[in-house]
Amino acid sequence: MMTGCAACGAENYPGALFCEACGAAVHPAAEAYLAARRPDRPAALVGAISRRAPAAESAPSPPPPVAPPPAVATATPPRALVVRLPHHDAEMTLRGALIRVGRADPEAGFAPELDLTAYGGQDRGVSRRHATIQWVEGNYVITDQNSSNGTWLNGVRLVTGYAYQLPPAANVRFGGLLVQLAIAD
Repeated sequence: MMTGCAACGAENYPGALFCEACGAAVHPAAEAYLAARRPDRPAALVGAISRRAPAAESAPSPPPPVAPPPAVATATPPRALVVRLPHHDAEMTLRGALIRVGRADPEAGFAPELDLTAYGGQDRGVSRRHATIQWVEGNYVITDQNSSNGTWLNGVRLVTGYAYQLPPAANVRFGGLLVQLAIAD
């Protein structure tokens, strides 16, 4: 049974945390997550979220993208990352210090750990080397790798090159392909 969005009325797949159409929270867990991230609390980012505002002549330009943090050997091994593709009824579990997201390129010998080729990745705008998910200092962080069609974390477009901490559960859109990520306990 589809879940209706109270903000825009769009229908969302069962288990969706945020509305695919407008980004509003459609699940109590998402509302609790958002409440915990209000401006009175520090942002849970390694980089920074850039919400684009209308350009103004006096507005400072955003900082240039920075390189993702180097993979750091930590005492804690990477936790399992549960990956759901709700439109394809697919689920998998990944674990690793570096998870590359994109589409396979057999000619170049590139095979990402999260290969979205079989899930309509090309048609949905997933780049071959779209993003990376890294285990850094006990947390997973996600970084857009200058993809053609962008990466969104819970409705917010990521700035290329910045690393953003993944919350325990998130909707991530690689180009136009929705993927739900959950960090296993």
